[in-house]
Amino acid sequence: MSENIKIISEKCIGCGVCIKACPFGAITILNKKAVIDLSKCNLCGACKESCKFGAIVIFKQEITRKDLSNYKNVWVFVEENDRKIAPVTKELLGKAKELARDLNCKVVAIYLGYNIKEKANELIHKGADKVILVD
Repeated sequence: MSENIKIISEKCIGCGVCIKACPFGAITILNKKAVIDLSKCNLCGACKESCKFGAIVIFKQEITRKDLSNYKNVWVFVEENDRKIAPVTKELLGKAKELARDLNCKVVAIYLGYNIKEKANELIHKGADKVILVD
């Protein structure tokens, strides 16, 4: 579910009660109508409850879920510092290994760089089942 909020301009009289009710400062009055700044609003509903004219509506949209059954494996993108595999990569591979065990799949390390072929075995030793190099 995804939620959204809307001002019904025909019902809004610009009284400003919703401005006082909003704990996030997301509402202003423009041309005698309430306007909600969606980047500040967290859909708490305080403004809707305060509006005695029913001018604020929060509605839910059904989100379709993507079928993930065709996806497989756990991918880790390798980080590098000063031409060396970053320590965080080992941590990520360790967590990926746990997740892959639970999902009954493999860990794939994705390594993008220049002159990196010799480092593929290092990634296998750190927990990757497979390494995809983009050299």
